[in-house]
Amino acid sequence: MCYQQGVEATTQTAAPEAPRRFRWRDGVRPATWPSWLRRTLSVLSPVVLALVGAWIALSVAGTTQAYAGPLAIDVAFKPTIGGESIIRLDPVGAVVLDTHQGPVTLDISVREVDLDGLNGIVQDPNTLSSLDEEITNGIQDVLVDAAIRAALAAVIGAALAAGLVLRSVRRALLGAAVAAVAVVGTYGLAALTYDPESVREPAYTGPLAAAPQLIGNAEDIATNFDAYADQLAGFVTNVAAVYDTTLNLETFQPTDDTIRVLHVSDLHLNPAAWDIIDAVAEQYDVDVIVDTGDIVDQGTPVESAYVRPIGELGRPYVFVKGNHDSVATAAAVAAQPGAVVLDGEAGEAVEVAGLRFAGAPDPRFTPDKSVRGIPDDTIRTGTEDFADDAAELDPPPDVIVFHDPSHAELFDGIAPLVLSGHAHKRDTYTLDEGTRVMVQGSTGGAGLRGLRDEEPTSVNLSVLYFNPETKRLVAWDDLTLGGLGQTSAEIDRHQADEDEGAAQGPEDPSPAPDLEN
Repeated sequence: MCYQQGVEATTQTAAPEAPRRFRWRDGVRPATWPSWLRRTLSVLSPVVLALVGAWIALSVAGTTQAYAGPLAIDVAFKPTIGGESIIRLDPVGAVVLDTHQGPVTLDISVREVDLDGLNGIVQDPNTLSSLDEEITNGIQDVLVDAAIRAALAAVIGAALAAGLVLRSVRRALLGAAVAAVAVVGTYGLAALTYDPESVREPAYTGPLAAAPQLIGNAEDIATNFDAYADQLAGFVTNVAAVYDTTLNLETFQPTDDTIRVLHVSDLHLNPAAWDIIDAVAEQYDVDVIVDTGDIVDQGTPVESAYVRPIGELGRPYVFVKGNHDSVATAAAVAAQPGAVVLDGEAGEAVEVAGLRFAGAPDPRFTPDKSVRGIPDDTIRTGTEDFADDAAELDPPPDVIVFHDPSHAELFDGIAPLVLSGHAHKRDTYTLDEGTRVMVQGSTGGAGLRGLRDEEPTSVNLSVLYFNPETKRLVAWDDLTLGGLGQTSAEIDRHQADEDEGAAQGPEDPSPAPDLEN
């Protein structure tokens, strides 16, 4: 009885167990999850980790660096939503091609140009004809290597991510298998949907978007390139023939004291121009080279490497900025040995080779857009400002150097000679007060522009002869080398006294300039 009462008392006094309070940290423990959720996550976690690991590996180690011809390129296969191919030409822009479907983008970046290799091609023009094939084959080889590298990086990255996070060799192998299947599927889809016609419909970004308007239709240029390459081989040889012709002329003959100036203009990034300039400067033994602007096309920093041959010419190089040259371009020229950049800010003429030069940069910078709508007041105001400064120079300059001759009449009486370019067409005329204006054609054959028309742009440069006592122009030789597909070489000698009273320039001396030049 007593025992039973004790048990009952104990039972009655024992407190019922309180319900367990839910804690969030208990909910994230796999042991507390439903079995179906644990099985699903067990299958999905290696897949998700594999894809994340593959993406990280491609971002870190998926880029292949190589050379294709003279181009140093980076090639990467990047996971994206929509498939496309991008060719980056930093900093001038990019070309985007809708080449395929699939979750991968082919990204090709031109990192730099091998200038030594490019100069070797220019020095041996016959190699130009095989350059396009060399670059094409080189890029194809690099693409194969890049595809293999990207695949290996993705598989290794997937295996590491799955194995390290889940701490399981079996899960690591599963992750590698997932990545391998994804790579094979992606490559296969890209190959099946590849559209070779997409190269005919590129999309341009950045300043490069203006390239078709600047250089003409790309297919026209490609069609004419082989003929241009064949023609380059005869350039320097023809320079020698022109020089021999000069020695046999029965007109004016320069003496040892005669100051010789080589006038060039509008090279427009044509690498062949440097060999021609060097050959003429050497054979005519010129004292100074004067460049009246538009040495490059876009004025971008990457183009600055083009001006390096200036330091190898072994002669003073007087330069004035054109409308296609930027401040960076002018600075790159100024950094070359022997270069003198006329900036119009010194307030005085610069004496080079016994002549006093005064010049100022073109007030515009218009290489990468349609500029026909820019008002003529822009260039006229810039010309007026410089003319006012030049008129105050004492003693006055012997030569004024200014890129655009549209308002050259403002220099009349300030100096006996004005050198300019811009028009890509040679011309010379005298103004009312006796100032002669000499407009040079394109020494670069207008660059790529020279390849877009059936009628080629000839290569123009002139050797000017000055009296060492009076510093006045006494004669000049106009050298003309045939343009695209031509190997002709011509020379015309002129004497200043015989040309007095020649063409006085256009009836309207200040027409709206064609700023696309």
